[in-house]
Amino acid sequence: MQSIDDLESAFNALNDLTVQQRASIKNRLQFLLQEYRCRACCYAVLFYLARLTITVGSLAVPALLSINLKADSDPFLYWFTWSISLAVTTSNGILTLFKIDKRFFSLHATMERLRSETWQYLQLSGRYSGILGTSRHRPTHRNQYVYFCTQVERIRMKHIDDEYVKQAEMEESNVKVQHKPLLEDKRDVDVPTPADQITLIMTPTTEKSEPLAGTHEENKKTAEGGAKDTKKGTDAVAAEV
Repeated sequence: MQSIDDLESAFNALNDLTVQQRASIKNRLQFLLQEYRCRACCYAVLFYLARLTITVGSLAVPALLSINLKADSDPFLYWFTWSISLAVTTSNGILTLFKIDKRFFSLHATMERLRSETWQYLQLSGRYSGILGTSRHRPTHRNQYVYFCTQVERIRMKHIDDEYVKQAEMEESNVKVQHKPLLEDKRDVDVPTPADQITLIMTPTTEKSEPLAGTHEENKKTAEGGAKDTKKGTDAVAAEV
């Protein structure tokens, strides 16, 4: 099932499916397989070219630098070494920035998964051998049609989540981690500054102090005792005179 014609002829031989079912499966699978095939080929060229440049250049640059250490080295050899070093750095940067290696593996894995799922459905093997649906009926392409379409779309959506949604969530989480404050304790935020402390000290309190119990009575007794002592002193002085 390496070409679209093989896929179309294989589904045309399924007589238990309706014309609409065969057309929908062929159109959907042809579109998906053709898209994944083209993208996988493009990423394969970029992946192998970048890896070849990085591997060969990493081995060639040290050897060329050892030749350039001589005083009578050729200027062309110097610029040739510089070009190889720049190509290695650029290839590594592009490979990392666009994640070509991850997309290369992801596209090929998804394409092979779709092919395997289609082959299982055509042969009524694996998950389509009677496991799905009611076990009272013999598995056919018609009663397994809904499960096959669901599985194809599940594979497609899983690849979309891995390629776009999860990647966006990872980048967003990295941004949040980078901008996360070092001190998360709210108690550190509420500590007053020296200027605030001065303001708090200078501000008079509005609460009224309650008098202590028994203060008035003690003062009265003290005053009476002092008056008696003064009278005794006066009487003693008068008696002496």
